[in-house]
Amino acid sequence: MSGATGDVESPDFTPVDSNAADPAATETVETEAAAEEPWRVPAAQPLRVVAALLFLAAGAVSYGYTLLNFWSSPALGIHLRIPYPAYLLIAIGLVLALAALRVALGLWSPHAKLGIAGVAFLACLTFGIGGGRFVSYTLRGTRNPPFKVAVGLNDRFPDFKLADQDGLIHDADNFGASPLTLMVVYRGDFCPFARFELGELSKRRDEFRKAGVQIVAVSADPRERSTMLAHFLRTSLPLLSDPAEGLLGRLGLVQHYAGQPDSAIPAFFLLDRSHRVRWMFTSPYYREQPSPQAILDGAATTRVR
Repeated sequence: MSGATGDVESPDFTPVDSNAADPAATETVETEAAAEEPWRVPAAQPLRVVAALLFLAAGAVSYGYTLLNFWSSPALGIHLRIPYPAYLLIAIGLVLALAALRVALGLWSPHAKLGIAGVAFLACLTFGIGGGRFVSYTLRGTRNPPFKVAVGLNDRFPDFKLADQDGLIHDADNFGASPLTLMVVYRGDFCPFARFELGELSKRRDEFRKAGVQIVAVSADPRERSTMLAHFLRTSLPLLSDPAEGLLGRLGLVQHYAGQPDSAIPAFFLLDRSHRVRWMFTSPYYREQPSPQAILDGAATTRVR
């Protein structure tokens, strides 16, 4: 008896390659090899470290020098409406701090990179935020309130009778003592810009005398404060006190404060013997005041006229 035989399909069968690597085993081997590999200390890179530190130090010097010396340095633009030299030095400090950060991030040593780059990053924040506040202060925080000077060129200066720091009475008749009188209206003894300006004028007082210019200053300070300021500056310039604002009010140069004493708005007048205004200087910023040389140039121009 014969039976029919049919084709029998065998199940799928994939041969196992005995040489194929087990992924888990491979990872274990690599981990063990890495653990056995000795730690290699990154190269010191001394030149990069020194460069980063030098950039950082130079930036700090540029930034710090500006903040500490702007209030008493003509070179930094204290006499300029926009003190570009001071802004430039602050910008240089920020750029140097950024350069220090960039160099520090290229260090191979993780500890050195973290330490130096961290300090450089903090310096960038400090210079950026502090520099921005400085610019805001000089452009916005030092603005005078809106004012209008009551006298102009060739107008007669108001008469007055005020005492100086020594109690001596001065009036408009004093203008005849010299061909020209420089009448300086300063904010008060609290203002660093006023102190610097009066100090500069005191140092060059003899030069003004030779040019035929006598100097008188006035503020809303009481006489006691004018005396203290004269001692602080070691000056004999007459510092007139006008707390009642008899002169300053007529000039329109008074700044009022809520709950605090008033102060004067800075202004400079060159007056001739007939009490006429021959040259004057005012600014929207109380920090901007003319240099002594600018005043002497104004006096020379007045004489030519």
